[in-house]
Amino acid sequence: MDVNLLLAVASVILMLVLTGFFVWAVRHQASVDPVEEEVRGVALLRQHYAAGATLEQPTPYWVSPIPASPDPLEIAANLDKKIVLSGATLFAVFLLTGVYFAMSVGAVGSNPRDRGAEHQLKQRVVRGGAIYANLCYDCHGERGQGISGAGLPLNIDANRHSTLAADPAKLAERETALRLVIERGRAKPLGQLSMPQLARYEGGPLGPEAVNQVLAFIMHAAPAQWDDLAHIRLAAGLQEKPQTPEAPRAPTGAEGGRVLIRQNTQQSCTTCHSFTAGQASTLPTAPNLAEFGTKGPVTAELQRLKASDPQWLQKWIANSPGIKPGTAMPPFSDKNGGRLTDQEINSIVEYLNLLGTGREPK
Repeated sequence: MDVNLLLAVASVILMLVLTGFFVWAVRHQASVDPVEEEVRGVALLRQHYAAGATLEQPTPYWVSPIPASPDPLEIAANLDKKIVLSGATLFAVFLLTGVYFAMSVGAVGSNPRDRGAEHQLKQRVVRGGAIYANLCYDCHGERGQGISGAGLPLNIDANRHSTLAADPAKLAERETALRLVIERGRAKPLGQLSMPQLARYEGGPLGPEAVNQVLAFIMHAAPAQWDDLAHIRLAAGLQEKPQTPEAPRAPTGAEGGRVLIRQNTQQSCTTCHSFTAGQASTLPTAPNLAEFGTKGPVTAELQRLKASDPQWLQKWIANSPGIKPGTAMPPFSDKNGGRLTDQEINSIVEYLNLLGTGREPK
């Protein structure tokens, strides 16, 4: 049997003994104290003395009775016993407390603070799993394996505390990165689902402790706890299979092209190109596109391509490495490993052809 359980049982028994002792002491004290009868007014005892020879002899008068008192020696003896018993009980309490802490600290790799922290971590993992099942399940998968176009995989060695524990710096870095993403979310380009902010102080639904619980689940959950997420969903009345929402798409036409270029945050045109007149592009070899609609392509190679093919720009954006191997521009068409549909590429082309004309959407 666990020593801590034995100590807890002994403490409960001792508390009951203490309570019983003090109840007995109160009742015993009441039994040895004199009983005072209820008196209404003043109880008087009539004492009559016969008439004397002189006028000074008293006539009948009244005196008050003298109350009885307990034996002082008996009171002193009982008080001594109570003091001794109370001292012995208090000593037993301190002794049990000392034994408990001595045994806890003496255990290998264990003390009350560590046990408390371990218990708190286990509770955080359990509660974090419930939050994941409700908020993260549909995008990151039923076992944290991730869903293409939605949430990245979370149930991986790179996120596990057991894998990172040997390198404290790497562990702290990963924990900080995961916490920031949980708190602030992660914006993704149109066509992919963005991670919403979850922290309450960032506009989300979770308080600081709930954020800690989600982080604890990602980094400390056992395989069985990842497998149990589907049961948590069923118990909450939710779908067992992830119900991943459809990723938003940009508007069509030039306005859609402006949204795709300006508001995307990952592999967007603004990563390399400047769209402000007179301002150099981030990538020196990438041309400034602020007046593309009036000046067109700046290189002779692209001008020749434009003259020979009306669809040259769509083809260039869709798969520029296929036209010019070694170019820094990646393919953007979803048919060539990118993320844009043909309609979205057409919208970008329509927007680019309006730049510098004064008719482009703002």
